[in-house]
Amino acid sequence: MKKMMMSALVASSLVLAGGDIAPVEPVVEAPVVVESAWQNEVTIYGWLSGVSADTRLPGGSGYTTMDVGDIIDDLKMVFMGSYAARYDKWSLIADLTYVDLGNSANKILTFPDGSSVGTSVDVDMKSWVVNAGVGYNIVNSDKNILDIVAGLRYLDLEVDVNTNLPGTGLSGSKSFTDGIIGVRGIYNIDENWYLPYYADIGTGDTDLTYQLFAGVGYRYDWGDVKLGYRYIGYEMDDNTIVENLDLSGAVLGVSFKF
Repeated sequence: MKKMMMSALVASSLVLAGGDIAPVEPVVEAPVVVESAWQNEVTIYGWLSGVSADTRLPGGSGYTTMDVGDIIDDLKMVFMGSYAARYDKWSLIADLTYVDLGNSANKILTFPDGSSVGTSVDVDMKSWVVNAGVGYNIVNSDKNILDIVAGLRYLDLEVDVNTNLPGTGLSGSKSFTDGIIGVRGIYNIDENWYLPYYADIGTGDTDLTYQLFAGVGYRYDWGDVKLGYRYIGYEMDDNTIVENLDLSGAVLGVSFKF
């Protein structure tokens, strides 16, 4: 009898308390968002490039060397863009530069036999420079990030020099591929300001090629803005359309990271 009364009492309690007992809902875990291990950066630059180039013009009893940089001061078109991707300690880098310059000027040409003559010179120079390489990180701290890089630099050069003297013009194009090795990195001043830099040197189809870049950058929520100075130099043998070529000037770029 006591057992029956206890059972009835427990049953009554459960019925009376049923309105206060919420049903147990299944626990649903929030989806885990896995970020890509790749870090990508695309940069578009404007380059105020100047040029210095020595070219050998035929005439007289030999050749005369002329710096077309004395003539070229008209920048027709320039474009520079780069892409970089990082995965752990490894990175991939690539950039493309196109420069089109030209102008006309009166110039005195002096030949090896001692003769000299004044003439009007028209110069047009177009160049494509493509860099591609692989980097490996050797320093990674709050202040410093430093990679060593190795890769290739490709130059496609087209030069047209016309004068009003018979047999002294020059027209031709040639491409060059060189292996390069260098360093690439940034120095963080604070959370927003930093100093990017790059340097390489190489050889192959040319006797020597080298590149330098140094600047200052500022980080925004949507990307970075960079201002700096870039220099690309070439030393070539006597059988090319130019003996030496230097491209240099200030650059202003905008980077987008994803």
